[in-house]
Amino acid sequence: MASKILSHGDADGICSAALAKARFPEAEVWFTRPITLLRDLNEIEVGTVVFILDIAVSETHKGEIFERMRELAQKDEILYIDHHPLPPDTLKKDIPATQFAHEIGASTSEITFRLFESDINPDLDRVALWGAIADYCEETEFVRDGLSKYDRRTIYMEAGLLSQALGEAAGDYHYKRDVVHKLAQGKPPTEIQETVDRALKATKREWEVWRYVKKHVTREGNIAIIYDLPSGSLGKAALYALGVTGADIGICTRKDEDEVDVSMRRRAGVKTDLNEMLRHITVRLGGSGGGHEGAAGASIPADLFDTFLETVKKEISPVISRDLTLKR
Repeated sequence: MASKILSHGDADGICSAALAKARFPEAEVWFTRPITLLRDLNEIEVGTVVFILDIAVSETHKGEIFERMRELAQKDEILYIDHHPLPPDTLKKDIPATQFAHEIGASTSEITFRLFESDINPDLDRVALWGAIADYCEETEFVRDGLSKYDRRTIYMEAGLLSQALGEAAGDYHYKRDVVHKLAQGKPPTEIQETVDRALKATKREWEVWRYVKKHVTREGNIAIIYDLPSGSLGKAALYALGVTGADIGICTRKDEDEVDVSMRRRAGVKTDLNEMLRHITVRLGGSGGGHEGAAGASIPADLFDTFLETVKKEISPVISRDLTLKR
């Protein structure tokens, strides 16, 4: 019976796919994103077992995605495992999957491991730890217990190498599939060909991005902005912008033909929910966006980017309350 794994291409998605691959070794691995999930689901034949891992539901295409999932679920299994906030006005029972595992705060890797734990090699908990650490989801009981089983420094080193190498790989899906297969077999990142070299290359580039941010970041109110980053990680640049300027919100953009990709980060302790804000704004502008409370991204039509940015500025501007005790 045909089966396909649709996974995000970052470290958490890759580790989740590896754990699913360990449980279902015949499954074919595809990489997708929230904005392309509908297209990829439409390409899958009815009668295929489908695993959707670490992919947020795009609010813009929610209705169409759910309808296609219902069509696929009528003939076979659909397992949906994720940790992103659901779209507004969406309950877990609304997800038309035959099995839906969802938990905010834990990584998708952790959730996947716990779901398949009784049917796979218990030593693959390392894969779940690497995915969790790479996605900044370490504050769970599962991760704390796992780190007491291994040497913490070794686990973090492997997670860092994996995350950096996958960031460098970008659209190299051949390499990413090889990583999924090797991790599913129990191999650590340091034993996967090209991983160390790719990680070193990516780290060198990140320091270049950091220097670029220091030189080109602009601060507009309490927002630090990098416009049109030439190369490198938008998310990392947005994070560096916070550190360089001391602002509460960091934004980095890159224009790609008729769209602008945007990544946003917030400083620890800031209350703004970036996921909720971007979902609400982008659905009005015809783009797509979302992620987590403190780290989110969006794709915006280029001709509407100025409107998008002005809306963001208004949404995160401080609320100034009127002191009714003051006399004119």
